[in-house]
Amino acid sequence: MFPRILISSPASSSGKTTLACALARIFSEGMRVCAFKAGPDFIDPMFHAEAGAVPGANLDLFFSSADDVRGIFARYAVGADLCVVEGAMGLFDGVSGGMEASAADVSRAISAPVVLVVDAKGKGFSLCAEIWGYLNFRKDVDVRGVVLNRCSGAFYSVIAPKIRSECSVEVLGFIEENPDFSVGSRHLGLVTPKSVGGISEKIERIASSVKKSVDVERILQIANSAQDLAAQFSSPFPKEQLSPRVSIAVTRDEAFCFCYRENLDLLSAFGARIEFFSPLEDEPVPPGCSALYITGGYPELFMGRLSDNRISAASVRAFCRSGAPVLAECGGFLYLQMLGILPGSFSDAGRLVRFGYAEFGADEDSFLLERGGKIRGHEFHHFDTSENGSAFTARRPSGASWRCVQVAAPASPAARPPCLPAAAFERNVVAGFPHFYFPSNPKAAENLVNAALLFESLRAIPGGCAGCGRCASRGKAGVPTEV
Repeated sequence: MFPRILISSPASSSGKTTLACALARIFSEGMRVCAFKAGPDFIDPMFHAEAGAVPGANLDLFFSSADDVRGIFARYAVGADLCVVEGAMGLFDGVSGGMEASAADVSRAISAPVVLVVDAKGKGFSLCAEIWGYLNFRKDVDVRGVVLNRCSGAFYSVIAPKIRSECSVEVLGFIEENPDFSVGSRHLGLVTPKSVGGISEKIERIASSVKKSVDVERILQIANSAQDLAAQFSSPFPKEQLSPRVSIAVTRDEAFCFCYRENLDLLSAFGARIEFFSPLEDEPVPPGCSALYITGGYPELFMGRLSDNRISAASVRAFCRSGAPVLAECGGFLYLQMLGILPGSFSDAGRLVRFGYAEFGADEDSFLLERGGKIRGHEFHHFDTSENGSAFTARRPSGASWRCVQVAAPASPAARPPCLPAAAFERNVVAGFPHFYFPSNPKAAENLVNAALLFESLRAIPGGCAGCGRCASRGKAGVPTEV
């Protein structure tokens, strides 16, 4: 049941993504490989998909209980011949300098055997001490094998027998150092696959090299030896998926590409039909949508192009001013400020700003959460703004806290559409730096769908909102003419 392997390492940049992508490419020829990410990362899953894996989910024990993580894993692993789970940072690196929510914790939660990728460059016999420490630090973590990264064949032939003898662990092969295997970095991690020229060919070369020097068939055997998950586990998803009842527009392109798959699937489970569009390609909000979800990403890299895209900008402005519910996260938040829909100016802080996990508590009512409601997520940005908002309070596991999130109207009360209640219009935009993880509080996803349904119902009122003559001027093909 669910053949699976977790790829981890002693530290970041040790070769986890290289091996995970190689395995996905190698075994996706003739098998269904499903890839997961342990932790909150958005970018590694893009590379997994580029390598040929079926996208899985983020498995995160800060966001979810162990039971829910098992449920999420089982939901996405159905039908997979191999599940590859890539860890984050080092094997035992978790929240607030401890082990909680680490890759090791995830491996235990889903009973996944671990393959440890160890950077061998500049090391000798000390590799044995390093590996022995990882094997013996927490013996309930099932480390089954080791792969040496940035290692020559000559050195491997010398050191592998010593590791086997000193550490009593399988040494499964090595990955040679090759500058062509690097894809560069930006801000907090890898560039997106679309930013890497010839990424598919690059992954193919990596996979070809790994297939020659790593015992991938043994890794598959280890994955197949994983014990069955518990028969019963919980799930944040509703037991029955509702039929589509309302359309929600979601940004998706190279500028807006950070979004948890589970968020969209949870919206769909509550009856949303997801309609993607690209502000970067100057596409308007899809017609007929009753809510807008502007995701995070790298809009700061495309500010000039986004500013010039008048059709998309005018469409987003008109949609926000129509009173429809709008959720904007991180880069999406900056995009609304760039368009003048929300107050504030932003700039590159030149460093990580409030980076990390937090629980976000609502201090004000909004369509997303009532006052007192809580949801988990993280912040992930180098840019900061003069107007972060104060509708939510973020609290780190360490106890540190800050105010965040604007809950606002995109126009003055005098501009309120005559056919829309004032209360709804004045609270229709929720925007801030946090990336919310909906499965940590499914009510948030349900609330967004219900807010869209409420707005949709206004369309049924003769002379109602969302594009009526009193609410927004319209150009050809229903595209707003306001800029």
